[in-house]
Amino acid sequence: MANAVKIKQTMVEQGIPEEVIMQFEFSDSYKNHRPEPIIPLINQMDRLLSKEQYLSIMEQQGCCKTGKPDAAWRAFGRKHANKTVEEKLELLAELDTPHKAPCHLNSDGTLSVYWGFEHDGRYHCICSAIKNLPQPVNISRTYCGCCSGHIRHHYQNGLGVRLRLKEVVSSPISSGGEKRCEFLFEILK
Repeated sequence: MANAVKIKQTMVEQGIPEEVIMQFEFSDSYKNHRPEPIIPLINQMDRLLSKEQYLSIMEQQGCCKTGKPDAAWRAFGRKHANKTVEEKLELLAELDTPHKAPCHLNSDGTLSVYWGFEHDGRYHCICSAIKNLPQPVNISRTYCGCCSGHIRHHYQNGLGVRLRLKEVVSSPISSGGEKRCEFLFEILK
């Protein structure tokens, strides 16, 4: 789940001017790890920051970046270090972790990764914090950048490349369950 303290720290690390950061409402209510106070913060990010800034901040977030999933992705990356990105993507089926999402390499060299699950013909948000909110919920796709941080971390380790989030193309929340999350990443060499 997105964490306001970490978001603020990332803003500072990325050089967001102090006068801009001061316009955000960071309160103690963020410490209870509930998504409700994060929603207004995300809306402020949409208003006060450029798309490049908020995507860059959100791609640094994300949960489940350690433990067994991380070890599995790192082992996969070491095992296939001498292969191309295309070859590694074809071998992802052998990776034994639930932290793997369908993906494909686009003709322009970007990587689309799809995250979410389908139930009764509708896609549902994978974020446990969002699933606990009364539904339906209306949240900016900027919030979904947190899940892209999870995806980015693991795919960078497995593919041996750096990724930069270009766009949160879709999400179950913003599409009313019609689409799963699609994260579009630029592959940086």
